Amino acid sequence: MSWQEFEHGWRRAPQDASQRTSNDAPASSLVVLMHGVGSNARDLMPLADIWSEDLPGTAFVSLDGTDPFDGGFGGRQWFSLRDVNEANREARVAAAYTALRRVLDAELAHWRLSFDRLALVGFSQGSIMALHHVASSAEGAAGVVAYSGRLASPIVSSNRATRLTLVHGEDDQVIPVRELEAAAEALDEAGYPVDAYVLPGVGHTITADGVALGRDALERALGALSRD
Repeated sequence: MSWQEFEHGWRRAPQDASQRTSNDAPASSLVVLMHGVGSNARDLMPLADIWSEDLPGTAFVSLDGTDPFDGGFGGRQWFSLRDVNEANREARVAAAYTALRRVLDAELAHWRLSFDRLALVGFSQGSIMALHHVASSAEGAAGVVAYSGRLASPIVSSNRATRLTLVHGEDDQVIPVRELEAAAEALDEAGYPVDAYVLPGVGHTITADGVALGRDALERALGALSRD
């Protein structure tokens, strides 16, 4: 099924709906992709094209960041990095989540699904937003795949069932790998099921090994739903 543009990014209907003429085909689960700062929804769409073969009942949505990128060039961001620091990052993430949450609610309504049939996939700033949802919302999600991100939010959610997969390059110079270690420790201590992977020789990017880890994580979180 081809991608169709909508107000907040792009939608891709389930693979087994390929004979339909609309991207409103029924879905058993939903994966929402969130890019890094300065990029846009198109950046992570190739992941869905790969993963959809193994998740035939899953719809994919790749979102544009909710704000224009500070640096211009048509990029998007979830929150501003201007003068960001440890003291103000949490508040910026929380403020950005208000707009993101409205989009998540709308997309689940569009596909007639609930949060237990949702997986979030983020890269860098998109991962920060995905982990904020898990840490702060009562609903949680079926799963999260967080590439090259960090946990910037306190864990206040009472729902600790979301399956979390953290993937980080050992040589990441943008968000150091110690952020994966800190996030994995905090989330594990809070009772979440966490799988954490450090990829040797990898910087701030998603490699083929990372793509495979993401596929496996989504199959664990959503595979049974896709066969309902």
